[in-house]
Amino acid sequence: MFYVAQLFGIIALIVLMISFQNNKKETLLKYQIFSSLLFALQYLFLNAISGCLMNIMTMVRNIIYKKFNDRIPIKYLILVIICMIILSAFSYNGLISLLPTLAVILYSIALWQKNLTITRIIEIISCSLFIIYNIKVLAISGLVSTFIEMFSAIIAIYKFDIKKSKTDTRKFKN
Repeated sequence: MFYVAQLFGIIALIVLMISFQNNKKETLLKYQIFSSLLFALQYLFLNAISGCLMNIMTMVRNIIYKKFNDRIPIKYLILVIICMIILSAFSYNGLISLLPTLAVILYSIALWQKNLTITRIIEIISCSLFIIYNIKVLAISGLVSTFIEMFSAIIAIYKFDIKKSKTDTRKFKN
C-alpha cells in the first residue's frame, strides 16, 4: 500500500504542477480539484485519514470557490470550515492529525479574502503544517509537493511583494 500511496502522490504532484501552467482560474481550479482527489487517495492508502478527509474538503471548497469566482459569500466559507472541524473530530488521532485541518482552514480563509500578500504568507504557514504531517505519515510525494508549493509562495512573495515594494518606493522618491 505504501508504494501505491506514493504513486497517487506523484500523479497528484504532476497534476498540481500542470494546474499552475494555466492562466484561467477556472481551469486551474479544475486541475487542483483532481489533484486534491489524488492526494486524498494517497493519504487513504497511508491510513492518514485526517489528510484524506481534508483533501476531500479541499475539493469541495474549490468547487464552491470556482462557482462563485471572486465573490464567495462568507456563509460558504463558514460552512466549509465547520465541515472541516467536524471531519477532523471524526478522524482525530492525536495532535498530529489536527495539522492538516488547521492548514486547510487557514488556507481556505486566505483564498476567500482578496489580499494576495496575505494569501501567500498563509500558504507558507499551511505548507509548514503539512510538511510536519507528511513526514509523520510518510507521504513522501506529498512532502515534495508541499516543499514545491512553499518555495513557489516564497518566490511569489519576493517577486510581487518585496521586489515590487522596493520598485514602488524608488518611483515615489523620484
